[in-house]
Amino acid sequence: MEAKRIWCVRAGASGEADFLFLKRNQVAMSFEDMGGDVASLPAARDAFKEAFARAAPAARASSIPISAGQLYRFVHEMRIGDNVIYPRKSDRTVRWGEVVAPYVFDTDDLNEFGHRRGVRWIGKLSRDSFSQGALYELGSALTFFEVKSFAEEFREKFADPDNVAEVRTSPAQDETEDGVLRDIEETTRDFISKRIKTDLKGSALEPFVASLFRAMGYNARATRAVRDDGIDVIAHRDELGIEPPILKIQVKSHDANICADHVKAFYAMVQERDVGIFITTGDYTASAASFARSKGNLKLIDGSGFVELIQKYYDRLDMVSRETIRLRRVLVPDAQSA
Repeated sequence: MEAKRIWCVRAGASGEADFLFLKRNQVAMSFEDMGGDVASLPAARDAFKEAFARAAPAARASSIPISAGQLYRFVHEMRIGDNVIYPRKSDRTVRWGEVVAPYVFDTDDLNEFGHRRGVRWIGKLSRDSFSQGALYELGSALTFFEVKSFAEEFREKFADPDNVAEVRTSPAQDETEDGVLRDIEETTRDFISKRIKTDLKGSALEPFVASLFRAMGYNARATRAVRDDGIDVIAHRDELGIEPPILKIQVKSHDANICADHVKAFYAMVQERDVGIFITTGDYTASAASFARSKGNLKLIDGSGFVELIQKYYDRLDMVSRETIRLRRVLVPDAQSA
């Protein structure tokens, strides 16, 4: 039995079409230069190239085959029953679905993402569930492409019944400078997140967080050696630690969402003139986030925000912390100045 093809679709450079994907159950592509419905174009790549060239005369010649090829495949090669992967940046999950409708041109709710197909979402997994190679493949610069090299891994993870079959191959895909940069950034975030969850479990995470706050300019220390009352790290600006506000920090290495009860229990230990900071390697429930918004001296930092802080202050971390998460600076193209 021939395996279903697996397609990866992005929701725009910054996730602009996310609500179409998850609320409207549609995967969508922009390509506004095409000017409208392309269903009437001949089912041939050359026809799509010619249409792109006419609609966007200022476009670079090298970009036309790439853009035209993606839209052609979305319209004519993607089939009902094929599987779809949506790498969602906002919560670092990989969504898995099935194509359930043919191509349509629909501008309801979001004009620029008019090229659409209906999908049925089946499940989601954290990016940390996949090998680095699989994540590299999802880091392609293209908006829409067929997943090939690690198709088996995605099938197995999402319990696809065809997980032993082979996937068709397709022509090699080009990458642009923007895509290379996006790939590097995403790979770095994945690497940091995995290191936190594998090498900094339990009490090892607390001195690392203290190191991070010292890198941010605070005097900070982990408290486990002297007490264990739910405050894992204390940080302050002055040398003596007597000038408010004192930062009281709780740290959780946790894949599941932190609920409101846990946040409320922590906040009960935070005095009015102090600031409570709850850090988790996972995420928070909506009720927990709502509770935090009602408190002016309470800050929640989720896994994504934690990784961003590490990236921002990495050069100021102590040597022990940098040895735990080993990164190095590299020179990359500045696509904006090209």
